[in-house]
Amino acid sequence: MEEADRIQDLVAKELGLIEDSRRAASLRTLLVTPRRDEREWDYGEPGTHYPYWIVAEACDRRILLVYCEHGFGPAMPWGFLFTNDPDAATLGMDSQWSWYLEESFVRSGLWQGTIQESEPWNLPPDERFMRST
Repeated sequence: MEEADRIQDLVAKELGLIEDSRRAASLRTLLVTPRRDEREWDYGEPGTHYPYWIVAEACDRRILLVYCEHGFGPAMPWGFLFTNDPDAATLGMDSQWSWYLEESFVRSGLWQGTIQESEPWNLPPDERFMRST
């Protein structure tokens, strides 16, 4: 299996976790064929760069939804990055990284619908998936 196919499978699994069908549909409109890129990591040795995968784009908002197994990953591998920020050459801050693709989508500001406090996307995986057992 090619790496891009593996990332595509991860995106599909994340979409399957989204309970709100309108939110899932909105996110689907932004999905792209995963492509690899690289940015500087601000929290290590100067000049350290890590690869990441662009999985969705909102070109008009200059926001990317991405997957990265380095830096804040693997614990929080889903993030959102800006393309027009002076720091666009970096992987951003910890507040831009999440456990789930849905969380990154919502926190990036790309989701324009309602957000309920009781939604499970903001729970860590061990708590989120305990709810369904």
